[in-house]
Amino acid sequence: MPLFSRRHQGVILLLGAALLLLYAWRAHFWRPFPPPAPAPQTLIFVEVAGAVARPGVYSFTAPPTLPQLWQLTGGPGNPPAPGPNLPSGTKVEVDKDGKYRLGLMSGTQLLTLGLAIDLNRASQEDLEALPGIGPALALRIIAYRTAQGPFQKIEDLEQVSGIGTKKLAQLKPYIEIHPQPGRQKGGSQVRP
Repeated sequence: MPLFSRRHQGVILLLGAALLLLYAWRAHFWRPFPPPAPAPQTLIFVEVAGAVARPGVYSFTAPPTLPQLWQLTGGPGNPPAPGPNLPSGTKVEVDKDGKYRLGLMSGTQLLTLGLAIDLNRASQEDLEALPGIGPALALRIIAYRTAQGPFQKIEDLEQVSGIGTKKLAQLKPYIEIHPQPGRQKGGSQVRP
């Protein structure tokens, strides 16, 4: 059996160490684990229209207040007193006297922004923005809602003539039911 000289043993040790370093480098052993990916951030969309300097749809990372919107859009007069935060899909209409009305964005606008349409507050026009819903079916949905009361769950939509399991599956990503009764189409006068 051949014996290795000290010189040969040194070369073998150096080659072994080099192979271990190469393996460690390829496997990224000494690098820390990457930080976890940030959670996807849900944006809040609010539309401001009427007598403001900068009308349009604004996105926020947290629900805004009316004074924030007033400052951002250049609303007339003094900003309104702070109130509740505005949920996504809200439309604020401002007149030249600084009065405002809170309502909902149109169905087309909501869908464009990736927001769902509330079945219990949608107008005929809003419902027609949904895929596969024409004027006749939109009217049947409203007639059912008027006769039977608000939808309690999305699956109740199958009770409307012309909407079956397949159509409901097609609509589900675009519709929702809001539990709060305060948000109604057209809004109400909030500031004198």
